[in-house]
Amino acid sequence: MDEESLQGPSGRYRDVLVDASGRQVWCRDWRQNLILDGLRRLLAALMKGDPQGARLTHWAVGTGDPSWDAGAVPPEAARRTRSQLYTETARQSLTAGQITFVGGAFTNRLEITAQFTTADIPGGPATWSLREFGVFGGGTGAAGSGVLVNHRIHPRIDMQAGFSLQRTLRLTF
Repeated sequence: MDEESLQGPSGRYRDVLVDASGRQVWCRDWRQNLILDGLRRLLAALMKGDPQGARLTHWAVGTGDPSWDAGAVPPEAARRTRSQLYTETARQSLTAGQITFVGGAFTNRLEITAQFTTADIPGGPATWSLREFGVFGGGTGAAGSGVLVNHRIHPRIDMQAGFSLQRTLRLTF
């Protein structure tokens, strides 16, 4: 096992922005994201067989807080106990095919993929400046529902009509 797999739950993500003609605008390097206390509660419920234990069901994005653009990001300790995004603007259901084992075999590492287009984000251009995302276990399509297991505040992404944001998240347990 590699050292990362021995340190407990961790997450990394990568974003790729594609324009309306299908050309890649940019691809960001893999970056760390924050594993929240909700993941630990969800894992405990799954191990116990408790009905509150649910699989990962939704990926949400949000506009967050414009003050984050100047570096005024809340500390990780304050975010670790969050149960929802700061300003959720859209969420998508995750299908079984979007969650796979890294390498294709039964392992302690999952890869989750999602794609958000401007058509997926209601509210038009006013809600297309994305600054945060999170993945939820359980819940519904309603904002804030379910158990938030990870959260990332990232540099602002200004979506434009027809753009597509392709996200990949890897979780190691």
